Amino acid sequence: MTICPVTGRNIETGIETDKRTLTSSAEFSGLVTCPECGREHVISNGNSWVCETIGGQPEYFPEA
Repeated sequence: MTICPVTGRNIETGIETDKRTLTSSAEFSGLVTCPECGREHVISNGNSWVCETIGGQPEYFPEA
């Protein structure tokens, strides 16, 4: 997940990974189309985090 800089809402990136893989991966960046504002946003290790579903409820793990 990341944050839409226009609306300030959390958005799904569409990338599936786990926290361990995300935090141990090399630097990356890419573009995602935002479902909130329709614009493209740059995502990277520094502005994305893992959201896991535990017991049917989303559990967010922002790195910041």
